[in-house]
Amino acid sequence: MALGTGVNGLGDLGIDGMGGGMGIGDLGGRGSNEDEVKRRLDEVLGILSVSKGRLSAAGVERLAQRLGLDLMWQDNMRTNSKTLIIAGPAHVALDIDFVNDTVIKVALSFPDSPEIVTRYTEKAGDILLRDLKVGPKENRFTKVLDRFAANLQRLASLDKLSGNPGLNCHEAVARVYESLEKLHLWEVKKVQEEQAEMKGRDYGYMERLAMCTKSGKPVMHTRDRLGLSLDYWQNKRFITAKSLQHENEKTWALLVECAALPLAEMMVFPPLRASQDWISKKILKEDAQVDLFDLTQVQLDWLEPDATVVASKPDAMESVESSTQKVDVIFIAKFDPPLIVPFQLAMTIYNSTNAPFDMYHQSTFDGLMFPQNAAEILDGNSGSRSISSETTIKIPSKNGDEWRSRKHKNTLLIDKIGYGRTLTELPFSHPRQLVEMLPSLRQYAFLSSLLSKTFGAGTEPGPIKETPKDKLVSKQDEFEAFMTPPPPSSKPTIPSSGIGGGRKEAELKLDISLQIEPDKVRLRLVFPWRKRMADVTFLVKLNGVVEVESENLLVGNSVGVGNGKGKELRREDLGRVLEVCEDLGVWVEWVVRRLG
Repeated sequence: MALGTGVNGLGDLGIDGMGGGMGIGDLGGRGSNEDEVKRRLDEVLGILSVSKGRLSAAGVERLAQRLGLDLMWQDNMRTNSKTLIIAGPAHVALDIDFVNDTVIKVALSFPDSPEIVTRYTEKAGDILLRDLKVGPKENRFTKVLDRFAANLQRLASLDKLSGNPGLNCHEAVARVYESLEKLHLWEVKKVQEEQAEMKGRDYGYMERLAMCTKSGKPVMHTRDRLGLSLDYWQNKRFITAKSLQHENEKTWALLVECAALPLAEMMVFPPLRASQDWISKKILKEDAQVDLFDLTQVQLDWLEPDATVVASKPDAMESVESSTQKVDVIFIAKFDPPLIVPFQLAMTIYNSTNAPFDMYHQSTFDGLMFPQNAAEILDGNSGSRSISSETTIKIPSKNGDEWRSRKHKNTLLIDKIGYGRTLTELPFSHPRQLVEMLPSLRQYAFLSSLLSKTFGAGTEPGPIKETPKDKLVSKQDEFEAFMTPPPPSSKPTIPSSGIGGGRKEAELKLDISLQIEPDKVRLRLVFPWRKRMADVTFLVKLNGVVEVESENLLVGNSVGVGNGKGKELRREDLGRVLEVCEDLGVWVEWVVRRLG
């Protein structure tokens, strides 16, 4: 945190120590209220704790001390360096070599841990070294420790929870990874063997297909973050261009960690089990029907491992040690990134893991999805609202060497109030519970990606229209009237279909209606096309599958010839294109060019 920022922040709180207001010296003075003093001090500590400090030997030492880790310095006369040795209370040891505050080496180890933990040590150590090394475009005097602090915090948390003899939380997480990895490899193999369209596809494509349609892809220590990540969705998953690096695309994941079992839930929530027996070696149950297009989780041969027990602590009254006791640690899944879902779905997900759910905390779905873009209220009675934005879409020519751009003026109508919840973390007791919720998570990961590209933070907000209050109720009727195809005499502005190098085309108006129901998500899209209004309704289904419910683009509403160019188009093709491009504006431009 810069000095000026810290001073200004303290001044805003009235704790500047000089001049007017309540300074530090006044905290215990006359007339001060203890609760107010505590509140102000908490705010100061919150400001000071935003940054984890800057890169230096002293900065890393202070960070380890704040996390409650043991540490010791060791001088290396031969190499003119010094080593900071950091140790956790149970199974973590970290050696960091410094030369004049520059990190030259990081060595991570897990003493007294099984091979399933130590086999990933080198990969984790490389991440910590990248956290501490000064990159090509970085400066040692400005590099902060935030990323290293987050990873060290994860190591420290697992190690502190592993305090009881016989409990190793690093091992428990690794065992979950081992079972999920076994399931993922089996699914990739089945996709490769049984789907005809996989011929000629590379292994990465098949991995992504299994990740985004089956049980996810577990990864240990990925994207500069330590720990287990169950990846379940990724942008541009269907695109196979060699120039595209999929590992750099946005990925949705569940981060598997451990947490202390809250006292209030000790009698009802299953504690952590450190076991490799989460799923059988056969993967499928006996006599299960294998259908890779409909692989329901009931067919998977999940197992129920025995409860993990540890040596109990000596009894304070009798000075004897009981034999065993259950652990007071649970698994917890953190949503990365947090995912916005309808309120009813959130409640269903919490109930599926027997996690407590706050029924009284409610926000609107669109308010959570677009906090930066306040909706215009259209109808105070039904709660319908609209959001407007402007985007610029670039479209390549058919040979790919020229581009044209067009501005889209977008309006999103939310026809009624729908409540939502942001999923951030969720306790669970079996990896089966995570796998079973993935289809629903993918549905809303795809929806959020689709809407954010047209109405998200990266778009320009549309102009705000001032509307008299007595006409608010008629706004929705106006919207419905616009969505009705105009009479033949009307002449809407039709975009040119010509392609020019870098040429700007006439603006295009897109109107989108969002309707979220308990079992489906419906998006209706209307835009000018062929001297009339194109009207398409999409269903966004489980696993992010897009189905065209209705349209007026294709001949006979089933099969069209696409203006005589290329293969015939079906509704399935229209949905598939949206799945691939993941952008409503790009989809519209594809339709304009493909269908004329």
